[in-house]
Amino acid sequence: MMKAPLLLITVLLSMPQQGFSQVLAPDALPGVLPDIVPQVTDRVQRNTEQLQQQLIQQQQLAQHLARQAALPDPLTVLPKTLDIVNQRGELSWREVEVEQGFRAIEREWLLLLSGSEWQQLLGDWPQLPALVQSEHKLHALGLLLIKIKVPAELDSAKALDTKLTRTLTTLAGRNHLYQPQNEPKNQPDTAPLAGKEALAYGDVAMCQLPVTLGMVDTAIALQHPALQQQAGQLKIEQRNFLPSDIAQSYGHGTAIAGVLAGQHVNSPLLPTLSLYSASAFYSSNLYQQSATLSHIVQALDWLASQQVRVINMSLTGPDNPVLAGVVRQLAAQQVMLVAAAGNGGPAAAPLYPAAYNEVLAVTAVDPQWQLYRWANQGDYIDFAALGVHVPALRADGDVLKQSGTSIATPVVSAAVACLRAQQPELSVAQIRLALIAQARELGGPGKDPQFGFGVIAAPLKTQLE
Repeated sequence: MMKAPLLLITVLLSMPQQGFSQVLAPDALPGVLPDIVPQVTDRVQRNTEQLQQQLIQQQQLAQHLARQAALPDPLTVLPKTLDIVNQRGELSWREVEVEQGFRAIEREWLLLLSGSEWQQLLGDWPQLPALVQSEHKLHALGLLLIKIKVPAELDSAKALDTKLTRTLTTLAGRNHLYQPQNEPKNQPDTAPLAGKEALAYGDVAMCQLPVTLGMVDTAIALQHPALQQQAGQLKIEQRNFLPSDIAQSYGHGTAIAGVLAGQHVNSPLLPTLSLYSASAFYSSNLYQQSATLSHIVQALDWLASQQVRVINMSLTGPDNPVLAGVVRQLAAQQVMLVAAAGNGGPAAAPLYPAAYNEVLAVTAVDPQWQLYRWANQGDYIDFAALGVHVPALRADGDVLKQSGTSIATPVVSAAVACLRAQQPELSVAQIRLALIAQARELGGPGKDPQFGFGVIAAPLKTQLE
């Protein structure tokens, strides 16, 4: 006789709330003790209230997560205005967000011109000397780099048109900021494919020839155990282009140097390397480095003065008339620039200097020859190289797997340096053709917007096809 009430309670607890009024009606419960109905009703009411409270909590959690997702990520998004201070806590310059979401130094503009053009400009704009902050003679490039700070009402290209002649307007650009292109984080190991189907790292050198290579990056942690200089193997000459009272950054440059010549793998890409490192980056925050165009231009001029003919630029930023002018001048001197294509994603706009015709743009692939998920795509992509889950040196002496087009770029730079060492008479155009002969096609015959002409990997062929 007791099984029926227990069974009824179980059924009632499993039914929707709106059905209880009918089920619990007195004429619907023949043979059921009257005192069971209030107990069941109370239990159902409590369960309903608990479910409603849980639903409210879940809705509140969802709203909180949505608000958090809408906030800028401090690891990747800098504030619209950021003061950069020196080691004494004094303001050195102020970063601001400018056109198209890029960043620049507040109200600072650069002029890249010849001595005669500078004299002409002084005659046309008598108030200009009061705006000049610095003047640098670029000896290797044969030009002047003038930095001015304009009043707020002149802080645009359109406004400057009222002061500069049409010819000189094309030589002026903001003092833009440029950033490295890597994703420093712990990367999970991927199971490599067997045989030749996997793109390996550190198995073989690009070439055994003595080569010379330059780079514009952060400083290199020369004390790293994997970067110890030895006669006849690795030589690093480093120069800092930041003000002496600005703290240098070491992380990214150390990683790039490690890809080129680190002793943490079976064979460095370049076992016999003379590396000229131009340090131009400072820390915008704990996670991001930046370099002003002014410092980058001075760094490139120094590298050219050292007779460096291949320069690695694992950095990106906006198009700028001053940067474009320097690139053209270096190309005219047969200096080869190799730059990261960018980590903006498949739909991102082209980034510079990689998108200039004179520069080799490098994208990244993983060990299974798949394109890096955040790599820029476009007609300007020239070559791909291994740049995903790559063991990279840290400034603190450790090794951490990193990904990005920054990490892939020095592989192509190493190939260009080997070609230059193998056949010094090759022109920039001939080197490009030689690299195409080296590349393994991935996206079909010819050039494509994902992989360019294909993947460059060690070793360099000794006999070009």
